[in-house]
Amino acid sequence: MQVKRWSKVDQTFLEGLLWALPGVALLQVLLHLVRAVRGDALEVSGYLPEELLAPTGLVTGPLSGTVVVTDPTATQYGWAAVPMVLLLVLAAVVALLLLGVARGLRTGDPFTVASARRLTTLAVVLVVGGTLLPFFQDIGHQGVLDPLLPDGPRSGVIDLELWPLVTGMLVFFLAEVFSRGVRLREDVEGLV
Repeated sequence: MQVKRWSKVDQTFLEGLLWALPGVALLQVLLHLVRAVRGDALEVSGYLPEELLAPTGLVTGPLSGTVVVTDPTATQYGWAAVPMVLLLVLAAVVALLLLGVARGLRTGDPFTVASARRLTTLAVVLVVGGTLLPFFQDIGHQGVLDPLLPDGPRSGVIDLELWPLVTGMLVFFLAEVFSRGVRLREDVEGLV
């Protein structure tokens, strides 16, 4: 079965949109690099160690906020870039996998074994990468704050979110639909 209404304009728009995904992540990394070269202040958001808070006794447990480092070192800029680089890698992998699926639309045959495999790989990437991202954000955050603390590194607090699992399961479901579409087409072709 072939899709007849997919035009070259549709394909170009979709591919441009997919290339914009890693483009935005790359822009974030490049802007961070420009700020590092200029020596701008570094802002990091996340959970704050108690040593950075005024001891009022009113707050118990982890508190989040933004710390502005006015004279950051190159190492602190590097630590702040860790989650951005991981996000760039994830965005590039996701875009490449989706571009492979989108190319099936150009040929008029999106239901292929390769597309189903790409979508299954995408589901795994979303679950694993989305789960690891908060860990890398905490590592980068702690790397920036460690030089500011008198006693060295502290343990961090990590917020695990549900979106990577939900998104990964939805994409895995879509991969299964593609896989069954391939099997159904093969069965139908075998009957004719």
